[in-house]
Amino acid sequence: MKINDKTLLLSKKSEWLVISIFWLIYTFFDYTGNGLIRSVQGKTFFHLPDLFTITMYFVQIFTIFIIYTVVAPKFLKKINWKTIAISLILSFATFIFIRYVIEQVLTDILFDKINYFEGTPLSFYIYDNLHYGTFIVFSSLFIWMAVHLIKTLQKTNSIEKEKKEAEIKFLKAQINPHFLFNTLNNIYSLVSINSDQSLKAIENLSAIMRFTTYETHKESIEIEEEINYIKQYLALEQIRFGEKFFVKTAFDIKNYNTLIPPYILSPLIENAIKHGIVRDSENPIVIDLSTTEDFLEISVKNKINQHQKDQEKGIGLMNLKQRLNHYFENQYQFEIQNDYITFTIYLKFPLNAEN
Repeated sequence: MKINDKTLLLSKKSEWLVISIFWLIYTFFDYTGNGLIRSVQGKTFFHLPDLFTITMYFVQIFTIFIIYTVVAPKFLKKINWKTIAISLILSFATFIFIRYVIEQVLTDILFDKINYFEGTPLSFYIYDNLHYGTFIVFSSLFIWMAVHLIKTLQKTNSIEKEKKEAEIKFLKAQINPHFLFNTLNNIYSLVSINSDQSLKAIENLSAIMRFTTYETHKESIEIEEEINYIKQYLALEQIRFGEKFFVKTAFDIKNYNTLIPPYILSPLIENAIKHGIVRDSENPIVIDLSTTEDFLEISVKNKINQHQKDQEKGIGLMNLKQRLNHYFENQYQFEIQNDYITFTIYLKFPLNAEN
């Protein structure tokens, strides 16, 4: 599910504001701690820092930037002992490398000065800089993890909110007045002529109402329940259109007890009935549903009804796409082919018993 960055309390600008405030506070206390701001007889004196105090501030700035933009995002999205160890090693290596380049190379070129004497053992140089880099490294990693946690919680809350809104929308799209009025009118006509189909139609409508009222609120249902809903829906539409209702179905289900999110297949069929042509025997609506142990695939093909009066197009499919993103993220395929004569939808997603 795509989350608008504007809905997040911590935008990129806010993140860098946090970093800047941290840096300013740290610099202030470091500056005063080094005795560069002194008060004598009520008067405050500012002393300019020496060359290597200034270079250290640049080393710290560059280190924070690289840790925050490269190291932490790369290795700390999944936090465990391994990623923490790698992040610490790379962060300290970053600090040591940047300090060496600035204070042993650039200052030598520009000012003919170096911070460490020539011939300083590499082991001592690394050990000494582990001390100087500790606060900046740990602070940078901690700030990134705190910001990342806040953004993750905000994203989760936003997803849950959009999920609930989507559920309300697709329920409204399903049980709409037109569908109920048409179905009840058809049932009334059947009852008036004492048709044997009237009781079956009432049973189908009752099952559909029960499914949309109770089953769609569950996290997962068995495939069999969704297929039964589809069959009952098609049965009611059969009554509506009579003999001129041409829908071809093929169900090849390996395990009817496999769990899937509710109301994940039905919108494709409802969209085809709503916007397709069902009276053309040569171009029937084709529904092909199959499963393997790992995946479910469904393809729905219909000839487009060019005289469709209902202009409310795409809402059901848009809500479905949001729900697919919520349940499967990037692990599904959702393809639409539309040549303005034939409309085909293909959906494939992984099956997970823990869904």
